[in-house]
Parts: sequence; structure tokens; C-alpha cells
Amino acid sequence: LSITEPFPFVSILFEVCSAFGTTGLSIGITPELSIIGKIIIMILMFIGRIGILTFLYLLGTKEKKDNFHYPKERVIIG
Repeated sequence: LSITEPFPFVSILFEVCSAFGTTGLSIGITPELSIIGKIIIMILMFIGRIGILTFLYLLGTKEKKDNFHYPKERVIIG
């Protein structure tokens, strides 16, 4: 955000920490952010909501094939 936005670094840092912590606090620069800045803030709010470890797990897991199979048997009744 410090690259795309013309605000002081401390203000941007406060907004980012507030978004990641989902506290709802703001200095008042959020409505004045560019579209890219608002999208970054939304992504940070989402990551903060689900948790950083859960987010990293979602990014790092790959679909893997199970190395087992269930046995099949015909059961005779009666």
C-alpha cells in the first residue's frame, strides 16, 4: 500500500494492522484509497478473519491421492 497510496507510512501501517486484526478501527483514509488499495485491504481483512495459518494451509495443500482402499465383500444373508 505504501507504493500505491500517497499517505504517510504510519497511517497506512495503522490501516493494515487494523484490517488484518479485524478491529474495525480506522484513521479515515480508507474511503480515499484507490481501487487497488481497497482490494488489498479487503484481502487482508479476509486473511485476518480466517487466520494466517489456515490461509497458508489453503495455499500450500495439493490434492493428493489416497494410498488405501476399502475392502469389498459380498455378505450372504439368510
